[in-house]
Amino acid sequence: MDDTIMVAIPSSLSRSSDSVCVGPERLLHHNSSPSWHASISAEWNTRRAVEKEKQIALFPLAMNPFGDDEIIAMVEVLLTGRLTLGAEVEKAERKFAEIVGVPYAIMVNSGSSANLLAVSAIINKLRRVHCDPGDHVLVPAVCWSTSVFPLIQNGLCPIFVDVDPRTFNVSLSELERKLTSRVKAVMAVHVLGNSINMQELIEFVNRHKLILIEDTCESLGSFCVTGVANKRKMLGTFGDFGTFSFYFSHHITSGEGGMVTCNTEEDYNIVRCLRAHGWTRHLTNRQKIEEQYEDIDSRFLFVNMGFNFRPLEVQGAMLNVQLDKLYEFNTCRRDNLKRIKETLLRDNRFSSLMSLMEASKDVDPAWFGLGVLLHRPYAHQRLEFLKYLESNGIENRPIISGNFIRQPCISVFCNEEHPENYPGAEAIHTRGFFIGVHQIPLDQVMIDKLVHFILTFPFFPYHVIIVTGSNGMLGRYIRDIVLESSSEDSRTAITTVANKNPLKRKTKEAEWIFLTRHDGDLRKVEDVKNIFKRYQPTRVIHCAAHLASMQVMSSKPVDFWLNNVTMNNNILETAFEFQTWNGPIKVVSILSTVMFPKNAQYPIDASTIYEGSPHPASESYAYAKRSLAQLIQWYRKQHGCDFVSVLPGNFFGAYGDFNPNTAPLVNALITKIENQKECDPTAPLAMVGTGTPLRQVMYAHDLAKIVIWVLENYSEGEPLIVAGEEISISQLAHLVRDQVGFSGCLQFEGDVKNDGPMRRTADTSHFEKLHPSFTMTLLPTAIKETLEWYKKNK
Repeated sequence: MDDTIMVAIPSSLSRSSDSVCVGPERLLHHNSSPSWHASISAEWNTRRAVEKEKQIALFPLAMNPFGDDEIIAMVEVLLTGRLTLGAEVEKAERKFAEIVGVPYAIMVNSGSSANLLAVSAIINKLRRVHCDPGDHVLVPAVCWSTSVFPLIQNGLCPIFVDVDPRTFNVSLSELERKLTSRVKAVMAVHVLGNSINMQELIEFVNRHKLILIEDTCESLGSFCVTGVANKRKMLGTFGDFGTFSFYFSHHITSGEGGMVTCNTEEDYNIVRCLRAHGWTRHLTNRQKIEEQYEDIDSRFLFVNMGFNFRPLEVQGAMLNVQLDKLYEFNTCRRDNLKRIKETLLRDNRFSSLMSLMEASKDVDPAWFGLGVLLHRPYAHQRLEFLKYLESNGIENRPIISGNFIRQPCISVFCNEEHPENYPGAEAIHTRGFFIGVHQIPLDQVMIDKLVHFILTFPFFPYHVIIVTGSNGMLGRYIRDIVLESSSEDSRTAITTVANKNPLKRKTKEAEWIFLTRHDGDLRKVEDVKNIFKRYQPTRVIHCAAHLASMQVMSSKPVDFWLNNVTMNNNILETAFEFQTWNGPIKVVSILSTVMFPKNAQYPIDASTIYEGSPHPASESYAYAKRSLAQLIQWYRKQHGCDFVSVLPGNFFGAYGDFNPNTAPLVNALITKIENQKECDPTAPLAMVGTGTPLRQVMYAHDLAKIVIWVLENYSEGEPLIVAGEEISISQLAHLVRDQVGFSGCLQFEGDVKNDGPMRRTADTSHFEKLHPSFTMTLLPTAIKETLEWYKKNK
């Protein structure tokens, strides 16, 4: 992947004569060497010393990868007078093939040309198995331009595949998801030395009879273990074709240059023919073919399409020297990255701010760079952070070109693609970067300085919060509070966003996403994962629940148990999974007092909520809530997740259900008494039950404020119990009657069997101790506000 690199050799990295990198201090003082060798070496050393004094960068993206050995080898070629492809290139091809472990290698003038030749070969009509124009080719969304352009240039259709933000490479599940009958090939791009697990990729390719090109321009020398014998193979040797780059900053260099590898003589001849005009000069069966065309000068016999992608002899000479250093260079790269990683991880600040690219299963990367992903709360500071690194001498680059779907050319040539459909690539685009790891041993002092600058940047979080069940009573009040708490300046911005998408709210501190059923079915884990991919939340308020009247829930216990447990499990499982590349995700789940044991000693606290079975009227829902509370504690214990829960008492308010048979207690009373007032304002109203059971009722607006407070202030494993004033159902009904203005009497003459539990009194002392300044809305006021909303909206 070509890029302009600022070269630097800091003075702290002086190389001794036995350095693994043959550098400026290594002279060829052999008695048999011509005197001009020593002169060139001396001049090289003089110029490099000047560069060291300048200290262009503390930590450059790439350091000078060659020395006087390469200079002398290239001068030797120049002195022969032979500049075009010849013996040095052919030697480099044989040497390269032997090192990487393939039968055939063809050197070209760049890695980009290597990609174009490989793609031109798979669509070439002279190849027995080939693609046709219009065929589809799977290609990662994080890639280089010349991973994509050769496909379009050859009439193929690139089908982009999302990547895993942990490995920065495609995953098998994403490949399977994008597979159709029109897909005929895969362009695998091995990013920063890493790759997909190649055993999985080969099985996928073989199973679907696909052609495989491996773009290995950033991964020369990386290995993958495959097969039952755990055989190590280099990346770039698994597919039909492998492509490599010898650009200046890559693992080894010939200044510019590239290589195509293949496994059959047929492909070898096609690529060699395409490389040079389409003529026969470099074919292994040249004589046989030329005999068929005796009327054409064999020196200019063209049997195929072709380009002129031949390398220069000086490139071949340079590459021959560099190939001898590949193992030692890559040993340094692996060791440097290991020491940088260890130094970063010793500081607790690192894991709270960012994560490092992970090697895929069974892959041993020869790291091209140190891939870093900022945690989601710090994505808004990425550009500022990268400028800060540059100002302190730490060069950096995007991960290849980020999400390639964002590039302007895609809107022209692949106009049906949209970057937001590739959330993994979006995460890398908006939060990723890399720095060099280098082919010479790094001084620990330099590594310490690097880590110091990375971790001393003034990060501050901007959270993305998703709220499930946002159309429910609690979710709607949370939405109202987000608006109410905004300043006048930001309120305008929020209103604008709200007009475009009424379920999104932005403040100066956070972005709030209020989920509805249109966003997905929480009972389906794939829908939940897509929600997390789309929004990349840092926090979750999980209010969603499947519930109905006690009669309905008791008649369908299987449905209500499974639906609630499944959605709860999906939310927690996905939040845990996404922490590995999104950073810590806090989840606040809402429980219910229905989970209290029916024969409990009141007031009940968090230590006794499981002691005994719940009331049978809502048993399945109660056990689902108990399961959620227990699962939260297990995630905390096993994985250290910041998952917490709030256990509220009976709450009521606007937006909710007002059906007298299914609604929360106060809402049901409002409807029943208001209806009676409209029907006959003086007639007595018969009430269900005796009216003697005690209930703690609270305003949903108060609960919403508490839940938002918990996001910032509560991280304990036990459910945080919150509840309002305890009052009998009879007293509560009379409060509602007074607010409604109903003058008739309320008659509680029902059967005790309709009362439900006599008490559900909760101990709220822990919350009161943690948040002593919080005051509940007075019940008459809360009932009045709820009644006003009901009258306006019924």
